[in-house]
Amino acid sequence: MKTASLLSPEFGGAVGKLADNITNNWLIGLRESNPAILDMFHDRDKKPYRDMLPWSGEFAGKYITGAYYIYQMNRNENLRAYILNFINELLTCIDSDGYAGCYRKECRMTGAFSQSPEKTGETWDAWAHYHTMFGLFLWYKETNDKRLFDAVKKIADFFLTHFYDGKKRLAEIGSTEMNLAPIHIFALLYQETKNEKYLAFSREIEKDLSLPEAGNYMEYARNGTPFYQCPKPRWESMHIIMGIAEMYRATGEEKYKTSAEQIFRSILQTDIHNTGAFSTDEQAVGTPFKKGNIELCCVIAYNALACSLFRITGDPAIADFLELSFYNAVMGSFSPSGRWSTYNTPMEGEKDANHHSIWFQCRPGSPELNCCSANAARGIGMLTEWAVTEQDETVYLNYFGPFSCQTTNGLTMIVTGDYPASGEVTVLLRSKKPQKVAIRIPAWSKNTVITIGKKSFSPPAGTYFLLEQLPEEKIQIRFDFSLRTLKGEEDFAGKHSLYYGPILYGYDLSEKNGPALDALPELSLSEMENLRPKRRENGKIVLETKDMTLCDFYRLGTTGSAYTTWFSCREK
Repeated sequence: MKTASLLSPEFGGAVGKLADNITNNWLIGLRESNPAILDMFHDRDKKPYRDMLPWSGEFAGKYITGAYYIYQMNRNENLRAYILNFINELLTCIDSDGYAGCYRKECRMTGAFSQSPEKTGETWDAWAHYHTMFGLFLWYKETNDKRLFDAVKKIADFFLTHFYDGKKRLAEIGSTEMNLAPIHIFALLYQETKNEKYLAFSREIEKDLSLPEAGNYMEYARNGTPFYQCPKPRWESMHIIMGIAEMYRATGEEKYKTSAEQIFRSILQTDIHNTGAFSTDEQAVGTPFKKGNIELCCVIAYNALACSLFRITGDPAIADFLELSFYNAVMGSFSPSGRWSTYNTPMEGEKDANHHSIWFQCRPGSPELNCCSANAARGIGMLTEWAVTEQDETVYLNYFGPFSCQTTNGLTMIVTGDYPASGEVTVLLRSKKPQKVAIRIPAWSKNTVITIGKKSFSPPAGTYFLLEQLPEEKIQIRFDFSLRTLKGEEDFAGKHSLYYGPILYGYDLSEKNGPALDALPELSLSEMENLRPKRRENGKIVLETKDMTLCDFYRLGTTGSAYTTWFSCREK
């Protein structure tokens, strides 16, 4: 399965508006508002050396990657021009030997800060290069600008010159769950070029990964060990696991697919919160019911792995997960203004801007830059990775928000309705030739009804409904928006989370005349079963009980008010 190439996509509703706000209020103008994002490369060899974070060099790569995905959503030509201008300057930061980092010559890819070249193993220099390479690779695929691909290969040559083949191993520079991430881009380079040197380098990284200090992920996966019990259960490892998945696509060797899939499903089983977010305090811990920071970078990395495996397996359950996470964990991490995003998006608490909660990452010239702010746009834009996919001449529709597009093989799709506030969706298909179209039926929609003309169908949940598309077809879908609950455990024992469709609902203090959080009444599940979401004029999706009003997680806590998504409930 592959992501469909869409012509003139238009995402409507809150999703499209958020993408546009991120474009105008965050992505465009970032070079001027946070000039250190590139200047840290320009002056890397000048004293006094900048006070860097181990991961400072990642910001530019994450930024252009997020911008790429947002551009796939809205095709904003101003964004495209701005980012390509940014990339033109970024290319000038790549030295003649292919180094594209932010440390002095004596510290290049040694793990040392410029101030202390003798102290190695502290920086994430290879990790930063990986993000730069990946971002440039994406924009090369978009523009077909050979200069960008040449830049990726030039940086790759730096790796080839300095590691393996009788020289030091990449694992020797330390921080292995970060610095071995280049296996992902080298696997992609091999797929693109079929040049054996890139595959050989990937296999050398694979050997490094077998070391105990490097996680040994594939061996643990083969043994069926849950990811949280691996030596390196931090979130950064997700980029390595993406590399393992891409090694399957590069070689066809089943060991890569089974390892990546086992790790993904292990996390899905043990470490996904009620919002669809991965991680507790930046790693897998074996339970989703513990309080702790839920970092946005962790969510995005795991969702990127989900997209990779969705393309490999075509499993609709992965699309179900991506939908849950997108509408809650991902959208809920952004202010609707698009101006700021979070580091921690808790199940209950407050939503703080990341440049407030991880302020220690701020530096002169980059007051708003941190790991999450540079990365956040990618979470929203990755919707384009799974919204519409293709396989064996079949187009798969996975996204049901207001949306229209045309595929490259001439199929026009127009999706209307008020999803996810309502389960009533209309899909209009137009094509000059018959085409196969498959519509995802979410596992949570137990009683779906699809009407085409005078015929009605009741496809089973958790499958695809396949139809041979005529020159024009109007499809009415009624998804089952019955109440669903998640029973809490551990820190949330005795409480429930509430869902209608893909949306998690919660309560915050912004509702006038509502109770205090420490005085919330019990909710009657029988009463809740009779409720259905409503859309307010301001876009908020609400559930109005007799005691309080709940709202969708995206808009929960956006005014700075405290909130919760866990409730004491009774049957009647």
